Amino acid sequence: MRIPLRPPGSDERSGSPAQCQEWAAKWTAYIGPGYLEHTDLTFSTGIHPMPKTLVLERPGDVARVHADDLETWLRCGKRLAELQKSFPRANFHSHVRAITQLAADDYACLHRAVTWLTVNPSSGLFLRQLPIEGVHTKWLAAYSTLVLALLGDDVAEQSPDARERSLHERLGLRTIPELVQVTLLDPALRAQFAGMRTFAATIDDLNRWREQPSQVLILNNRETAFAITNNHKRTAVLYGHDFHAGPYARINWVWTAERIVYWGDIDTASLQFVSDLRALGIPVRTVLTDTGTLHRYRRLAVEGELPRRNTAPPHITDAERELYERLAAYSAEHGTGLLLEQERLPWQEVYPTLTSSLVCRGDDVSGLPASRL
Repeated sequence: MRIPLRPPGSDERSGSPAQCQEWAAKWTAYIGPGYLEHTDLTFSTGIHPMPKTLVLERPGDVARVHADDLETWLRCGKRLAELQKSFPRANFHSHVRAITQLAADDYACLHRAVTWLTVNPSSGLFLRQLPIEGVHTKWLAAYSTLVLALLGDDVAEQSPDARERSLHERLGLRTIPELVQVTLLDPALRAQFAGMRTFAATIDDLNRWREQPSQVLILNNRETAFAITNNHKRTAVLYGHDFHAGPYARINWVWTAERIVYWGDIDTASLQFVSDLRALGIPVRTVLTDTGTLHRYRRLAVEGELPRRNTAPPHITDAERELYERLAAYSAEHGTGLLLEQERLPWQEVYPTLTSSLVCRGDDVSGLPASRL
């Protein structure tokens, strides 16, 4: 690395020769790393050598210019050498900065964690059960990229969810079963569960039900599920997975249900969720998800998230597409999303509409998938 020192120009040499010599003397006294190159410059008193360039020959020389840089450089070298020796399969070429910047305690935890996981590659434990000193669940989630890199994986480009899956799969960890929140609106269905109306169950347990619902209502928010106090024959309400369609698609009686209704917030995320359900082959119908509902209760809407895509999702009806485009246009104009939460709507006004959606027959299903995938 060649660092120009910008020696004094001709005007400075002729107007302030003494200051030029003082500047040169300071560089002559320099005792740091590297060496000086000089150039001969003309003064009124003759030709004098002046410092021109500081030459640093090695990376370590660059680090020694400043005490903090030197400490970082030495810590980096020590850690990388130690990790390469301890974990020869490590793939940390893109994580050097992150490893170097780790606090001492976190680095020690990283080394202990990868050491334990190397010795126990398929423990079959849950994430919280790993008996590693100083390591807790949030720590392991925060540093999963480095843990996997030291084990030899390259996950730099993966999303956080993908990294978490990789961590569990790579380490042979058990995963906690997914729980789906359920409210049963039919006393006959509740009878097989000691009369329980609301509970959480794994997908495997849901698939083992003896008496299964023929109508399914999917909601965004649990408050709405608790607000439904009337009984509805052979009807189950599902919620609790935000906008993740996958868990609902793995419930076998969702596939065999005669009627599937979705009522959620009015925003672009809900419409994307509807499209995701249909993409999985679930012919869900929406209720209270249209521009009419938005206009009627516009005063109750609040600021929401911006749309995650520029165009409407593919598996929505014409009415739903009109709503999506209206929401997208609002976001483009105002720089923020629009959100009308379902539980904010006046219950005495919207509940009759919801009830009718659960008992009507012969609906127009044009625009929905003709078959389940």
